[in-house]
Amino acid sequence: MVKDKISLIAAAAGGFMLFVAITGVLQGAPVTARLGQNSLYSTKVADLQLQKVHPDEPINYTLQQRFSFDNSLGGIKQIDGALNSFRSLTEKSKPVLGNKAVSEVGNTGWETQNLGFTNWVGAVEGTLRKQDYQIKKLEYQLAQKQYEDKAISQSILNQKQAAYRKAKKDFQVFVNSFSVAD
Repeated sequence: MVKDKISLIAAAAGGFMLFVAITGVLQGAPVTARLGQNSLYSTKVADLQLQKVHPDEPINYTLQQRFSFDNSLGGIKQIDGALNSFRSLTEKSKPVLGNKAVSEVGNTGWETQNLGFTNWVGAVEGTLRKQDYQIKKLEYQLAQKQYEDKAISQSILNQKQAAYRKAKKDFQVFVNSFSVAD
């Protein structure tokens, strides 16, 4: 019986720690400009010299793939799933462990799990979509100037315009469907 209680608490704590870790990654600022020579081991981003974060992962992969908008949206879905699992585990743990033991784990209250979890995930996704829209808008404005200066082709300008319009539409759809749980 005690071993089952410890296992449930450990599973609940592990799920929550995963959420906290992933959320920390997602709170990083987007990388919008890379300067200098890139290598597999380090790269210069703006005024930062960045080193590999893992021996098996080139820094350019980290910056361009792991920290990408699409990967982050996928991460949000994973976080939401983990939080839903944690909510379910909390409910299943109460009859076995008792309300007091479950509440000692932390983040097991109804308001946190039913309002906070929803609002936290929504805020992170909204931030990512807003930043993506802002970046695409700036990239399109820059492309317009570059096209005027004959530095880029019409085709590239059209690509930037399409990306801007898609990000604008996606952000608008998200905001129109978003609501704060209270």
